[in-house]
Amino acid sequence: MYLKFDDGFCDFDLDMLRVILTLLDSPLDDLQRRITLCHDPVSSGLCDQAEYLVGTGFIVSQRYLSSTYGCHGVAKEHALSIGPYHKGGKTLASLINAAANYWKHESEWPIATFEEATGEKTMVAVSMHDTSALTEHARKTILAIESATSWSNYTCANLLFELTCPDFRLTSLIPLLEDWRQQLDVTRIEQ
Repeated sequence: MYLKFDDGFCDFDLDMLRVILTLLDSPLDDLQRRITLCHDPVSSGLCDQAEYLVGTGFIVSQRYLSSTYGCHGVAKEHALSIGPYHKGGKTLASLINAAANYWKHESEWPIATFEEATGEKTMVAVSMHDTSALTEHARKTILAIESATSWSNYTCANLLFELTCPDFRLTSLIPLLEDWRQQLDVTRIEQ
């Protein structure tokens, strides 16, 4: 919940989000350094660790979104449709929401072997997601994410990079969320 004054906003939720994202950025910065020095960051697990931190950052950012629009009685669909916009056409709020939902639920989604998904015979057991088996909500999540970046390994990290390039820092989402809050406040007053 935020309070608006003539000279700005008092936003405890954003202040707490900043603290949490700063805490997550610290090990993320260390991982980035280690990734650049490592000859195989994927096999070493460094990329997976970064993805975990970034996914967590999106979840707490989603919490900020819901605590901000929810306490002011703004409908979720309306709140997620408010800018700023990514160059892919989706709003930042909808992308953060999709990334958080992706991170929370992706491991529940059905997977298929490469042969099942493509019909091609192969000796290598490659797992890939079977989008045809996904629920409508999961498909919408993927479509939102794919408006900004591909749905692949390290989807959350790829999306963070796309939203904050060249920073690749979770705290770089803060000014974008402040812009969203400003636009939300304007539309809330107009309603």
